[in-house]
Amino acid sequence: MKLTKYTHACVRLDKDGKVLLIDPGSFSEDAVFEAADAVLVTHEHPDHLDVQRIKALDAPVYTTAGVAAQLTELGERVHVVAHGQAFDAAGFAIHAYGKDHAIILPELGVPCENVGFLVEDAVYHPGDSFTRPDRQVHTNLVPISGPWFSLPPAVEYARSVTATQLVGIHDALLSPIGQGLLKRFFDDESRPYHGLTPGESLEVN
Repeated sequence: MKLTKYTHACVRLDKDGKVLLIDPGSFSEDAVFEAADAVLVTHEHPDHLDVQRIKALDAPVYTTAGVAAQLTELGERVHVVAHGQAFDAAGFAIHAYGKDHAIILPELGVPCENVGFLVEDAVYHPGDSFTRPDRQVHTNLVPISGPWFSLPPAVEYARSVTATQLVGIHDALLSPIGQGLLKRFFDDESRPYHGLTPGESLEVN
């Protein structure tokens, strides 16, 4: 399976001729929306959900109730999923984890529902949360920036998930200097960290 990172939190997975998109949002390149056999959306914030461009795709969407409410015209192509569910999306085996977006400010409480996705027991995307999967993964996608981000819980999250490698996501607010600084906190010999640039790919075994 090939993983390609795009701007911010968007990831494309290719397997056996099928394309799975995760969190194609407002920062995502137009090329992201050229082909998709299925789409996963972790939550309703626009940096993860570009409503108009997702509507233009002829693909099923698996997501939260909040996102589904914005895609009602797609009818039965939209599937609401929740923590603990396992399902198939275009030939990819998916498990859903968690229910809450990380808190941005205490007085605002939980902003919205957020569900993380584990694809093929190999790639885990937590959306805007540090929710952990209940099993070992090959590639753990680690948020490294954002209004809700804090470094200590991010490092704790990365250390607590048994993974072969880490890939940084949710990084559009960081300068190249900031991205390089974050790498030092996540990278180690047993579990290397990859700060992929948009359009860069790696293989997931």
